[in-house]
Amino acid sequence: MIKAIAFDYGGVVEIKDGDIIQEIADYLHVPKSNWQSVYYTLNHLSNVGNKSWKDTATLVAEKFGATDIQISHIQNLIKEDGKTRRVNSELVEIIKGLRNNNYKIALLSNNVTELRQRLENQNMINLFDEVIISAEVGHQKPSPEIFEHLFKRLDIKADEIVFVDDTEKSLEGAEKIGYVPILFKGNQKLKEELEKLDIKL
Repeated sequence: MIKAIAFDYGGVVEIKDGDIIQEIADYLHVPKSNWQSVYYTLNHLSNVGNKSWKDTATLVAEKFGATDIQISHIQNLIKEDGKTRRVNSELVEIIKGLRNNNYKIALLSNNVTELRQRLENQNMINLFDEVIISAEVGHQKPSPEIFEHLFKRLDIKADEIVFVDDTEKSLEGAEKIGYVPILFKGNQKLKEELEKLDIKL
């Protein structure tokens, strides 16, 4: 029986316009998949090492031979991208409904430690029973270790929780770890997926 639902932050709880990764890849004339492959070899620097995403993205750009001018442009793209970020207000209402139906709610994010303060500033910290941030616990998705933190803090078994993330890579290993994965493709699709699991909204 499902007792808890956990959500990723970026791309799920917080959404934005456009696709910054695609923009950067296009600017450097490299396939998005190539950019992501290199990024995934370095993302631990942000997710565990607490380096800013902009700094990690800069390192990735350097791996592709980006010039100083190109790096400056990429950093500006990232800055402008940040201005479009906003709370997914419709999802917040879904979460409130889940809480009213006595489900435990958690946030599980590959992110820097500043995320906790961001949640405070957005008046969202109290929306979650537990907040697990990769840079705080020293493990990142999709490692089993970060999910063990989640299960332990919520005092549940792996098969009693649904985890919602917008990135397929973060959901890798779900079957082996034991939780129920949902790939986030928008609020309406999420409601449909939760209803299929007999979760009361």
